[in-house]
Amino acid sequence: MRLKTSLLICAISTALPLAAFAQTSSNGGIVRGAAAAYADYQGQVSDIRAKPLGGADQLDKALDTFGAQNAGQLSNGWISYSAMVAAQNKEFASSVRDIDSFYGRDRVLTGMRNDVAYARSLKGGESALQTALAVNSQDSSRISSAAAFVKEQAYKLQDIAWGKVRLKDAGGTANKLKIDAKATRPIAETAQKFFAGPDLNVVLASASNGSETSVWDKVSLITASAPAAAIASIAPSTAAPQTYRVDPKREGTADRIVTLAAMHVLDAEKGNADDVKAAMKDKPTYDCIDWSQLQLQACVSAAYTRADLSFCLAQHAIGDAGQCFAGVTR
Repeated sequence: MRLKTSLLICAISTALPLAAFAQTSSNGGIVRGAAAAYADYQGQVSDIRAKPLGGADQLDKALDTFGAQNAGQLSNGWISYSAMVAAQNKEFASSVRDIDSFYGRDRVLTGMRNDVAYARSLKGGESALQTALAVNSQDSSRISSAAAFVKEQAYKLQDIAWGKVRLKDAGGTANKLKIDAKATRPIAETAQKFFAGPDLNVVLASASNGSETSVWDKVSLITASAPAAAIASIAPSTAAPQTYRVDPKREGTADRIVTLAAMHVLDAEKGNADDVKAAMKDKPTYDCIDWSQLQLQACVSAAYTRADLSFCLAQHAIGDAGQCFAGVTR
């Protein structure tokens, strides 16, 4: 079951009733909905890090989980989550609202459409970006550790019976991954509810509070009805600030994160949904994930045993895809 080990804070007796939650779940919004896909992905990362693969069925499931991600859905989700984290910067949020109040919504959004770097130039924009990059560094590290964990298993599987089993149709497996990656993936209900819930900003603030550990490692259960007091208990201690350098090839990605953050601050999706949807589409990230899948499919096609498949899973489905997020900085 997705997210069973990953994204959640245990519900306690003072949790809000489901009826109260139901009023918020249907109004999660475009950005929240997209970010839920990334949360679900991080939940899957938590699951595969929890224990070694137990057999051929688990390997096949993991291969489909990570190797058939919809590139558009996952890249949009990552950008959206990063933007939501950046939007927690109070100085930046205040600056965005001041500009909106002074110039008006139409002029502000026109400026963002014409120059994707505009929002980042606002007061607090660079600081907001640094917060998002710091959180991304934490998240990318856990993806990298998951890849390393699976790769270690791949070597061991060469000496285990089910790992040495010869594949009957490696090409068919690769083709299935290619086809499955074109479909929009269902998002675990727990992730959807959490990102539509009233206490989300508390967790986002916790994620961006300077910890060296990813927030996905700190929570064990997601529930949108968990009270803010319980969620606040996961807030990490403040760590020394670090300046992240954006890779010149990904400056546009960094700008897009801050632009979408500004739109999220303004709740622009209520009246300008098309602008918000356009802002979350980052071609470099999409292309990187798409390329990692092509590499995976080639690897799977050449695989002879399930041990080989597990190596493809580690190297390309998890490792290369994770680098698409990590690669925004250098």
